[in-house]
Amino acid sequence: MNQQLAAVMYSYGAEGTIKIQPINRPQVSPGKVIVEIAAAGVNPLDWKLRDGLLKHIFPLTFPCILGGEFAGKIVEVGAGVTTFNVGDRVIGKPVNRGAFAETIEIEPELLIPIPDDLDETVAATLPVAGSTAWTGLFDIGELTAGQTVLIQGAAGGVGSLAVPLAHRAGAKVIATASQKNRDYVKSLGATDVVDYNDAHALSMIKGVDLVLDLVGGSSLEALWNTLAPNGRIVSSVAVDIAEKTPDSQPGKGTFFQMKFDPAKLNSIAKEIAKGEIPFTPPRVFYLKDTSLALDSVKSGGYRGKTVIRMK
Repeated sequence: MNQQLAAVMYSYGAEGTIKIQPINRPQVSPGKVIVEIAAAGVNPLDWKLRDGLLKHIFPLTFPCILGGEFAGKIVEVGAGVTTFNVGDRVIGKPVNRGAFAETIEIEPELLIPIPDDLDETVAATLPVAGSTAWTGLFDIGELTAGQTVLIQGAAGGVGSLAVPLAHRAGAKVIATASQKNRDYVKSLGATDVVDYNDAHALSMIKGVDLVLDLVGGSSLEALWNTLAPNGRIVSSVAVDIAEKTPDSQPGKGTFFQMKFDPAKLNSIAKEIAKGEIPFTPPRVFYLKDTSLALDSVKSGGYRGKTVIRMK
């Protein structure tokens, strides 16, 4: 077959801008592989790109295909590739998106093997959530055992993985979530769960060494007073946090972007496969409903992550 189905985006906008249609399958190049995608993770970045909210930061060239993470099986191997073989199951994090399609060409260094006991639908959710959580908590946040971390937005895709990662590292985890998700977030490893709508409860939190902010916006305002003297806030969403840091907290707000670390992601995947890290099964949509999947992530209020299966 020389063609495949893909969710092709033709312009910015929330409605009618993505068409499910046949396109040419990629031809494998030297040093690359072709992966038949089983499932692709859906992230807030996808709907923000579609709606044009980030076009001043990440301008798109149309037509294009969204999707920044996937899981699938290698079906072709280019000349010179020695690290993977045809038939290997892999998790991938493409640099230039393109995962909302039946196949993708990608460099081997952007892949890791899927553990034997891990389902591809779950595996597809790990590159962004795992990399963001690890980068924020440990690479940028430098969280260590015995410290206190507050995870803002703990029931979402990144938060629901950040909570058990911080807990396993020996930190005390305080989390914010809606009242309906309180028990769920506690089951992930949080010691305390605070309703993010309860301003009084938030004001009572003190002595936090690190805040991992996954929400941004006005919710940040209440978090500055939770910090210990050497505490700080790292945010994956508040691009302007450094400029909005209060004068009383100089240098304590940092925006970060995730770093894809195959070794760390491989370790997380293995721990999830063994049941050592609790993980919430993702919600599943199919390729024909790509726009609906983006709208669902945009509306929020869900636990864990969302994936698009190709078949």
